[in-house]
Formats: sequence, structure tokens, C-alpha cells
Amino acid sequence: MDRSTRRRYRPAIAFAALVLVVSLLPAPETGGPAPELLGIALDKWVHAGSYAALTGLLAWGHGSRAMAAVALVAALAVGYGVGIEFLQGFVPSRTLSGADALANTVGAVGGGALWLTLTARVGALDADDRA
Repeated sequence: MDRSTRRRYRPAIAFAALVLVVSLLPAPETGGPAPELLGIALDKWVHAGSYAALTGLLAWGHGSRAMAAVALVAALAVGYGVGIEFLQGFVPSRTLSGADALANTVGAVGGGALWLTLTARVGALDADDRA
């Protein structure tokens, strides 16, 4: 991997570090039920959005429009999220949550699908420009 490619991964690494730190901070006390959006707890939307962003940043760092490569970075993001869920089991005010892991997975897959869709459109526009 050349130097410029490694540099492209920096945003993904920084974002992954942010997700790790925020995920392992003690959870604040809440008084009542979690707010919802479309019948889904707001924190699940945050999980999904975070892992969609992580997958997009990893895909951008990889620089590929190939489905196999994007599936690989999405799987990496899912594994990272599962790992963080396990680590949360050691934080007194946090718990290992299958629902959070599922939200992470949905976000990573959705982020990968969005990446493929957007890069396909950009590729089609590039091809139109060359024609």
C-alpha cells in the first residue's frame, strides 16, 4: 500500500477511534424511555448512521467500486462494532447489546450499499463525460 492510499484511511481511523471512545464512556443516567423516530429508539439510528459513515469512509479509503471490496469493508465495520459491544460488557454503566450490534450491522450494510450506488452514478457520469 502506497503512502497516498494510507493517507486516505486516516478519516476512517479517526472516526473509528471516536466511535470507540464515545462507546466506552460511562453511559449517562436517563430518566424515562428513550426517544423514538419512526418507532425505533433514537440510539439505534445513531448506531446505524455511525456504522454507515464508518463503512463509507473505509470504502473511500480503499478507493474501490467493486462489490466484493465494499462487502469486505462493511464486514470489517460490523466486526469492529461487535468488538466494541463486547468491550462495553466491561464498562459498569454499559451492556453488551444484540440490538445495538444489529443496528451497527444494518448501518454498515446500508452504508456499503449507498457507497456502491453513489459511486456507480459517478462512474456513469464519468462515462457520459468521455462519450
